[in-house]
Amino acid sequence: MNAIIRLTDAKEALIRAAEKLIAERGLDAVSDREIARAAGQKNNSAVQYHFGDRAGLINAILDFRMIPLNQKRHEMLDELLNRKEPPTTRDLVKVLLLPYMENLTGSREDSSYTSLVSQLFQRGNQQIVAMDTPRSSSLVRMTEAFATTLPHLSFKERHARLTFLGSMVVHTVARWDQQCRLDPETWTPEHIVQQTRFLIEFLAGGMDQDALQREPKSRL
Repeated sequence: MNAIIRLTDAKEALIRAAEKLIAERGLDAVSDREIARAAGQKNNSAVQYHFGDRAGLINAILDFRMIPLNQKRHEMLDELLNRKEPPTTRDLVKVLLLPYMENLTGSREDSSYTSLVSQLFQRGNQQIVAMDTPRSSSLVRMTEAFATTLPHLSFKERHARLTFLGSMVVHTVARWDQQCRLDPETWTPEHIVQQTRFLIEFLAGGMDQDALQREPKSRL
């Protein structure tokens, strides 16, 4: 049971079944009837009964997973920003990434939702990218904190790098979740921790790079 989002047993079963099936087969390849059956619901219209429609189910999944994740980021930011030393870019990358990773290194049943988030990102779904919501309000604070660690970047370049950073985190974690299910002998918690360390250094290094030098618009 999620400690922040309280649901009935039936709703939580439907959410968990939907996460797993969507991760395995894709958002458009799973029917509401299949989700109901996988959740042990005798009513084939259980998704409509409990959530109204597919969009309601997707919103419930996002709330169930991302509101606690958002709160965890706020807690990490509070601790980080209350230190005597100012935060580094590496510190902020960890705040963005590590709450996602807790599910991968803990219960594998709780990480399938990352595939849904990745699929919605690819579609440009505004449910995900809207920042000042209970699911993602911590990203507003993170954006402000990155401005202090990256003063050498223009607003435009900093915004672009933050967009790249967010996309890479979402899609990489979703890919790792898939690898955990396909090759659990390789993707052990120890292996995930090692890969996470590599990713943190890679992302922080990219964010900290010097500002792009002016070049003619026709050249890369």
